[in-house]
Amino acid sequence: MKPRHCRFALFAALVTSTILPCSDVLAAPNQAIRHLQTSDWYNTGQGPKVYGLRKFPYPYQAMLALSSDADSETLRKFNLVHRFINTTEQTPLGPGLGLDYADSIFMFNGNNHKSFIDLDRVPMANELTYFRGVTAQLYAADALDHYIRCGWVDTLHTYGDFSRVDERTTVFRRSLAATAAKSLADRGDHIEVWTDHGNKSNVDNFGSYRQAGFYRYQQGEVPGSPYYHTDITIPHGIRFVWPDTSSNQFVRDSVIFPLQLADGRRVWGFWRYTNEHYTSQGAVRWNWTPYGLPEQLTEQHLRALEARHGYAVVAQHLCGTPYPGVLPKDAVAALRLLAAHHHQGKVLVARTSRLLRYNVAQKYVTYDVTHRFGTTYVHIRKISDPVFGTHQPSLDEVRGLTFYTSNPERTVIDLGDSPLPSALVQHNASDGTHPSVGIRWFPSDTADHAVSMPNVP
Repeated sequence: MKPRHCRFALFAALVTSTILPCSDVLAAPNQAIRHLQTSDWYNTGQGPKVYGLRKFPYPYQAMLALSSDADSETLRKFNLVHRFINTTEQTPLGPGLGLDYADSIFMFNGNNHKSFIDLDRVPMANELTYFRGVTAQLYAADALDHYIRCGWVDTLHTYGDFSRVDERTTVFRRSLAATAAKSLADRGDHIEVWTDHGNKSNVDNFGSYRQAGFYRYQQGEVPGSPYYHTDITIPHGIRFVWPDTSSNQFVRDSVIFPLQLADGRRVWGFWRYTNEHYTSQGAVRWNWTPYGLPEQLTEQHLRALEARHGYAVVAQHLCGTPYPGVLPKDAVAALRLLAAHHHQGKVLVARTSRLLRYNVAQKYVTYDVTHRFGTTYVHIRKISDPVFGTHQPSLDEVRGLTFYTSNPERTVIDLGDSPLPSALVQHNASDGTHPSVGIRWFPSDTADHAVSMPNVP
């Protein structure tokens, strides 16, 4: 038997700290440390000290997503925009920006406006959609399936463009939702984000039905309505919903909020920055076309985002204009400004679904800290998600989580009790607050994934 003093030393080395519910979600890292140092949230025995969660992956101070709706999109415009934003190749708009950007898609097209949406007088009837019109005949499904899989699409802009000249009419029906959900599932396409669309003919919208006035047309969440579909849509995998609400707030501490639908189901709602100004009568002055990018992506906005350690989801319609080059020169310049802040390690630009998933993890991760033989272990236990329930996270859910520590080299991050592969762990120098250790963010993908299809303009 070992002497008593040896057994006592071994016990001391194995002391485990209190479990941390991640309420250390903070607007400024320095405030985080002041708060944690006055608490008993970490063990001060052997091994480095863990001071809490850094709000964003090192070295970034903020996170931003471009959330673009699919209005008036064609395959030509889609490819041009994504080659410019996602790749680093030479494009008609100049050198590519190498940013992580994902788009939205329509499944159906019931729009009966007679406008042209692209060069060569491409009509609205040829808008980029998964199915042809409101039939079950496939149209651009193969291309859109490819873009979902490669990460250039992560959002449903409702089930389709159902805007009609006469807003008192609609061609949406519940069976379209069933057809769309089944086709996506059969192809293994998983989409988590939904954004509402259009005028009052788009009765499949949901999320704002309980608001008075204009929003009463939104019937997608209402049991008993012939347009009810959230009993199909939410089980299919939609977790995040933009419920057609305007906002002139560019910077937010968090962009997610719990949203209970009329059928009792719960999802995460999220905010998008949609406008800078309102009229004297309170009407929204939307700035969410490429012509508005210079007002959206300003140096002032980006610096405020960084200074306040905030999130921003910027609403856009990047393919929404008939401009021949798709993006005007000042829009290109605004996107280059954003890319500069990203590549300088200031604002992490991420696709919408990744930003939203990270926002949930950053707010609701629960972890504990143990020490053994001079090494500290951070055990990520669960995501205490108040909307979809507490669960053990996957690796993708916790990518980017970063912990302040007195010694990164002697701090290990475990997913549960299993250590992460060393290639996924990042040791960081002090950012002026403390050094840190984190789980690497998603690897950059700047490949050109553009495809063409005969008879799809």
